[in-house]
Amino acid sequence: MTVAAAASIAGLHIDTLRKAIREGRLEAYRRPRATRVTPEALRAYMDLYLCPAKDQIGHFWNSIEGRGASSGGRAESASEARRVLRMKRALGAL
Repeated sequence: MTVAAAASIAGLHIDTLRKAIREGRLEAYRRPRATRVTPEALRAYMDLYLCPAKDQIGHFWNSIEGRGASSGGRAESASEARRVLRMKRALGAL
């Protein structure tokens, strides 16, 4: 798949994936007029470099959430869950 398609599946900006390719964190290969990424390489990159806890606001986020009071942190959205589901379907994990 092209880098643009991989970025769309992963929900990342295309320049983020291009930088990962330049730095050697994402394996890719060149074809005439395009750089290609295999689904396996994209899955490996996402498993290794995309932390599921990145949306955690702070050390005490769970205790604040348990009390029901909001500290002004970002609310968990359904769109994140849909993005992950869409990515897994595109990579054939589901």
